[in-house]
Amino acid sequence: MNGRNVNGGADVEPSPWRGEFPPGGAIYLNHAGVAPIPARAGRAVESLVREMVSPGATRYPAWEAAWEESRRRCAALLEVSPRQVAFVPNTSTALSMVALGLDWRVGDGIVTTDQEFPSNAVIWMETARRHGLELHRVGAAEDGSVAASALLSRVDDRTRVVAVSSVQYASGAAVDLRALGEGLRGTDTLLVVDAIQSLGVLPLHPEALGVDVVAADGHKWLLGPEGCGIFYLSEKAMEWIQPRLLGWHSVANAGEYDRIVLEWRGGAKRFEPGSPNFLGAAALGESAGLLLEAGLNSGAVAARVRGVVGGMMAGLVELGCRLHTPLAEDGVPAAGILVFSHPAVENRVMHQRLREMGVYHAQRGRGLRLSPHFYQDGREVKAVLERVERAIKGEV
Repeated sequence: MNGRNVNGGADVEPSPWRGEFPPGGAIYLNHAGVAPIPARAGRAVESLVREMVSPGATRYPAWEAAWEESRRRCAALLEVSPRQVAFVPNTSTALSMVALGLDWRVGDGIVTTDQEFPSNAVIWMETARRHGLELHRVGAAEDGSVAASALLSRVDDRTRVVAVSSVQYASGAAVDLRALGEGLRGTDTLLVVDAIQSLGVLPLHPEALGVDVVAADGHKWLLGPEGCGIFYLSEKAMEWIQPRLLGWHSVANAGEYDRIVLEWRGGAKRFEPGSPNFLGAAALGESAGLLLEAGLNSGAVAARVRGVVGGMMAGLVELGCRLHTPLAEDGVPAAGILVFSHPAVENRVMHQRLREMGVYHAQRGRGLRLSPHFYQDGREVKAVLERVERAIKGEV
């Protein structure tokens, strides 16, 4: 790289968990899209599939016990009780359960941002249209960030929900959940957080932050498979949100097939209406265990991710790239997303060139999105910067 600094991120020591992610030929920088699952998660699924082939459901009680162990590990990620966590197919399902389960009245309000992924926009737009609600989509600053104060300024005594992403998918902008939680504490407003772009990188402890609902599919930073996610509800949320997707697992006497009652199960399990996704939960539980070992709750995972992102950021700036991700006070993006562009190369051209050179990333927002994870280090920093320089020069 003609003497340029490519060693940013080199101070991030090689991860002892790197072996969980065997190299597949690509420089994998799309954990904000669909992440690889660790080897231990793959082994858990393989073992369970073999049991499902033979001896089949004779081991069903063991599968149920493993399901509950996965719930315990996912609850540990949030430092909450397992009774407050349900498994859902995806983020969209969890958010829809919130929208469907509240007792809306004409004139009630919803506050969100104009930066949300469709899952956290379409649901609230349709809910507002159907029930005659006031929907406030707060505009972002030039860098894509939305201040907590701007959101809180739209809250009044008719606001039922403030719905935000903890980190925005297209820019990497992080919202101040603590400020939102403090501003809403003691009110009749639920703080609903789409955490799919932060849970697995940043510590997220909803009870300490004043968050009422957390929804996050497992296939991004949580390193799980698609089709199995986490749905957390505070005690207030469980009181106010009624189950509307119903089935034989929703009720208090689940398993008594010939005695039908309309009394819901205790805790968040009432939001699990049908048969469990044992395979998805087995993988997600193993991935959650890996993140706990790596120090998600202590901030060790975030420190590693931000070290790698910081190294990439410094090198990209030296190459003349523009950054489109807001920076935290220490000058590094708050989470794992870094969006950049180059003034001399169109985004679509840069995207295609990097893909051809084996850099697996995404084109999002105002540029190209890189999203490394904790098991990576300076090797990925050096490799991607070398390829970005070649892409700028057209040396594919």
